[in-house]
Amino acid sequence: MKRKMLIVLLTGVLLSVSACSNSSSTDASQSDNQKNEQQKSDNDNQKNEKQDEQSEADQVEDDSDKKENQTVREDESTEITIYTSNDDATAFVSERVKIDELTPENIVNILVRKSVLSSDVQVLKCDKQTVDGVESLEIDFNEAFGAYVCSMGTTGEYYTIGSVVNTFLDAYGCEKVKITVEGNTLETGHAEYPGYMNRFE
Repeated sequence: MKRKMLIVLLTGVLLSVSACSNSSSTDASQSDNQKNEQQKSDNDNQKNEKQDEQSEADQVEDDSDKKENQTVREDESTEITIYTSNDDATAFVSERVKIDELTPENIVNILVRKSVLSSDVQVLKCDKQTVDGVESLEIDFNEAFGAYVCSMGTTGEYYTIGSVVNTFLDAYGCEKVKITVEGNTLETGHAEYPGYMNRFE
């Protein structure tokens, strides 16, 4: 009888120990799973953070490129001096104006706005070159320029031609300029302009 009870007690202890062992094993397994899940979660978070950082870096780079491009565009704008006659057509007056870019078209547009030229005047060609060691310009206008100059009196013609000559010479840093109309010598009822001209005073 005592032996049976002892066996039952021992069996109960063994079952208890076994249950504890299984419980510990299960707990350890659960703990390992939790650690793995936590590590995976941390890795995912790190990846997301890196992606966010990369996105921010890309955005900063894009913004930087935009600013550089904007700076380049701003640098293309320039100031030039334009010449017009005074109110009683007795002298030239100068004025500093800003244009988007130094081009013959932009210079003509400013002279049109200042009523020096008519709105249908266009530059067909504008070449800068060295002639006899001197920086020179050759400007070929359309027929509208010749017609506009020919419609003026002597004084109006002088100040119109002079305004164009002085403005272009200053803008391009040249000493002499030759003006033609559609490849031909400019001729008016008052004068001919066959060669290179210096600044008008």
